[in-house]
Amino acid sequence: MYQKTIDEIHEKDPELALISVGSIEQHGPHLPIMTDWAIATELGKRVAEKMDAYLLPAFPISTCREQMGKKGSVWMEPVTFYQMMTDIAMSLKLQGFKRIGIIQCHGGIFIMTPLVRDLNAKNNPDLLVALADTCNYGSVLYKEGILETSTELHAGESETSMMLAIAPETVHMDLAVDEVPTVPRAWLNYGGVLRASKSGVWGEATKGTAEKGEKIFARMTELIVDDLTKEFEYMAKKEKYNYSYF
Repeated sequence: MYQKTIDEIHEKDPELALISVGSIEQHGPHLPIMTDWAIATELGKRVAEKMDAYLLPAFPISTCREQMGKKGSVWMEPVTFYQMMTDIAMSLKLQGFKRIGIIQCHGGIFIMTPLVRDLNAKNNPDLLVALADTCNYGSVLYKEGILETSTELHAGESETSMMLAIAPETVHMDLAVDEVPTVPRAWLNYGGVLRASKSGVWGEATKGTAEKGEKIFARMTELIVDDLTKEFEYMAKKEKYNYSYF
């Protein structure tokens, strides 16, 4: 909807705004640094169409210090991201938007949970903010047989497949590798991805295909719409509890 004029948007008067958040960061030897942003852009368009929402352009830069080590990854400080997202939410609220859906397409935004909680605690019921984190869907896709592997955290089968589906010219499958670090994700607090994985891949990239990618996009779109819808419904049912609507 960001391609429409301001008068077209004003006439339509949407209640829901969608924000997809990606990252510019290393994705191993075979994927471009725009991977998370490209995926966020595609998912945002698909979800906005399903939910008839006002879609902001996908955000390319967020927090990704866990990808430090090689030139090209770009981040902002968590407090900067928190304030930026808060300012945008308040801008939308002032214009009359009642709901904001955030589609998180980068797993390293660790400040996203307190951000969403604070926005709701301070602004319910006038503004409802719901979050769909794509990192939560890998296990679903694996159980449903769309993915062959359950090992991915970064630049593996899923992300490789999605990029093959929407931007195959940017993917170098001849350089794709499989690497699954032995440390848990929580250890990213103690060292970056490139400490745990020499290639920068956390998963099995060689399993990626364009066919899988389209299936992933279709199913993720359904899962995001379902999550956001349920979260909005939960918040909308809340009544005032003493002094609080949260």
